[in-house]
Amino acid sequence: MADNVSQEITVKLLVVNVGSTSLKFRLFEMPREALLAVGKVERVGGASSPFTYHRGDEAKLEKNIEAPNQRAAIEHVLQLLTDPVSGVLSDLNDLDAVGFKPVHAKGIADAVFITEEGIQAMEEYTPLAPAHNPPYIEAFRIFQDLLPGKPLVGVFEPAFHKTIPDHARTYGIPYEWTEKHAIRRYGFHGASHRYVSHRAPELVGGNREELKIISCHLGGSSSICAIRNGESVDISMGFSPQSGLPNATRNGDLDPFIILYMMEKEGLSTDDIRSALSKNGGLKGISGLSGDVRDLEEAAAAGNHRAALALRVFVHETKKYIGAYTAILEGFDVLAFTGGIGENGIAVRESLCRGLECLGIHLDPSKNNRRGEEGIISRDGSPVQIVVVLANEELVIARETFRLVSGS
Repeated sequence: MADNVSQEITVKLLVVNVGSTSLKFRLFEMPREALLAVGKVERVGGASSPFTYHRGDEAKLEKNIEAPNQRAAIEHVLQLLTDPVSGVLSDLNDLDAVGFKPVHAKGIADAVFITEEGIQAMEEYTPLAPAHNPPYIEAFRIFQDLLPGKPLVGVFEPAFHKTIPDHARTYGIPYEWTEKHAIRRYGFHGASHRYVSHRAPELVGGNREELKIISCHLGGSSSICAIRNGESVDISMGFSPQSGLPNATRNGDLDPFIILYMMEKEGLSTDDIRSALSKNGGLKGISGLSGDVRDLEEAAAAGNHRAALALRVFVHETKKYIGAYTAILEGFDVLAFTGGIGENGIAVRESLCRGLECLGIHLDPSKNNRRGEEGIISRDGSPVQIVVVLANEELVIARETFRLVSGS
């Protein structure tokens, strides 16, 4: 019955990606997955905010708007979507739901309707995702005010990872901590890895339910996911987005006693540590320059040894996870790269694959010479097929939002 309903219902869904100083959006018609409009507002809170918008194949509209806060940015988006000339909605009643990609909430690892209880769960875990949770909580409040009664759906990043077995999500800590505070491996970038689990098999011509995939979401925030038969079985990020690979400004895996040692030696508070490891850690912390791989590659080419060290650390840590997940999966079929670095980092992909021939990974240098383009980049006959997948997290959010609002 649910399948029949999902085929009959047509809904328009606004998918919103909220940052501290940005707002990106896509409007979908489901279930045919038609993209009706796309746009973004940048430098929210600044004196002038660049805004881009386009419908279908039409020319892109670019202008500067006044968006002193997120409410102003959201109001501008809703006004434009319902504009008689430029819009795609007759009015706001034509919009059926809004989908979001929030990061973290205590005890939530799924796609859910946003409620006051869910917002409170996010507030409790804000110390674990200080850069991510506050903008989303603010956006939820704004949309509740501007679109009263409209379903708001949060597809939380750990949702794809709820299939991870208990032995892979349990930490070696006093078990009462696990039970009382819901401390476990949640994992993040769920929408991205879920999309890879669908798209990579299409690219290699395989069956999703039969393939073993190592998905590398590499960007300003990076993670590695082991996927078996379309399901996540392990993920490099854990209780918070701080763990796993070194990110642009976040530390990645870290001996916890380093934190205690620095607090004692330098008299640092928990806020000092949180700021240092989330804003000045990772590639930026190592290089002392930037967390952007493009900046690091340019500086390394000019002889900056710390920039070169940051790149080597990033490659080393990523290789470790690829090796570990080869063991967890007992061999694998597809190595997938996605995210800003994964899609465009020709040199990074080459460095990551170099020396992994023992795992069946054979990169084709000529095929690898691509930026922002999907396809297979492994040599013909390589035991492991290597693919570049263009991220499409918004489509995953639209699918999950539609699933909830349609009851399918």
